Amino acid sequence: MFSKKVFPYIILFVSPLVFVIIGVFIGYFGVEFSTEVLHIFGRISIWLLTLMLLSKYFVKIPLLSIISKYKKEIGISSFLFALLHILLYAFSTSNLISEILQRRYILLGFLLFTLMFFMFVTSFFYKKIFFKISPLILPFSLFGAIHYLFSTKVISLHAVIVFAILFTLVCIKIYKNS
Repeated sequence: MFSKKVFPYIILFVSPLVFVIIGVFIGYFGVEFSTEVLHIFGRISIWLLTLMLLSKYFVKIPLLSIISKYKKEIGISSFLFALLHILLYAFSTSNLISEILQRRYILLGFLLFTLMFFMFVTSFFYKKIFFKISPLILPFSLFGAIHYLFSTKVISLHAVIVFAILFTLVCIKIYKNS
């Protein structure tokens, strides 16, 4: 029982974190590694969030159906990487509040993080509230995709793919609700 709960976190959170730490120590990210690690944590977070949102469509695909069983673990790992991302950003900037208010794409990322934080807390303690706010994760994830798009200096194919996937999921949700 314990290994069933811990094993997904080892794969989804601990393994990537260990690889990043090893990369820092062997010099893979260069001398100014903090900004690169900051971006890596953000990318891992948004990709895990995208995987979690896509998981309900993987239920009928034989090899990918296992992903839907670990939706909560994927979401928590996504939140933990987002937390590391924002903590690194907070330590690298002198005034976090003014950065959030001045740069709109940072504000969008912070809005997604705020929802993820409330979902993380309520998933353990206030299940009723969690289930009421959980439908917001899909539209708010689009904020994260826009944050990812605008945070890159050169348009990244990864950012465009994440945005396209999340935008498509939002459109599907709107179509199903109409």
